[in-house]
Amino acid sequence: MFIPKEYQERSLLIYQGIFTVNLLSVLGNHIRLLPGHDTLMLQRIFKIFIELSQNVSYYSNDTVEIKEGILCGTGWVSIQESDLYYKVTTENPIKTEHGPKLKDYCQEINSLDEEALKTLKRKTRAQAMIRDTNAQIGLIQTGLISGCKLDFDIFEESGNGMFFRISATVDKEQDME
Repeated sequence: MFIPKEYQERSLLIYQGIFTVNLLSVLGNHIRLLPGHDTLMLQRIFKIFIELSQNVSYYSNDTVEIKEGILCGTGWVSIQESDLYYKVTTENPIKTEHGPKLKDYCQEINSLDEEALKTLKRKTRAQAMIRDTNAQIGLIQTGLISGCKLDFDIFEESGNGMFFRISATVDKEQDME
């Protein structure tokens, strides 16, 4: 797995490797303290970073045992800035059977407005004890925070299995609530 050049350009942060809780904390602090950026905007970027990075840590098909019985997923993350927006992107390997489910989640999230997303989040949380919905809740939350459609791709890389790449964009001109 490598980080495509388009995700390396104009990066405020770029990382590839094991997504541990401690690492996410350190990188998260770095994001929140970036000089010369709007504090409220950085808070939104931080929240998206945490949601998407936790999904890599918990659901990557490639894991490393960091302590006895504690597995963390591997992948990459990039936070980019342009004149008009910030973009947070993660990519990680997934099990082939998870591809259709992730595609359905993302398509459903992209089809809903803010109120419908809030309703879906409440409904999904209520079902959390019945079935594994944590990845879906994180994607819903990402959609709510960004205020934009999720850009995602599920693809096969010859000889390396299936991958899930997702980007969340935050427009700089968007109202800050």
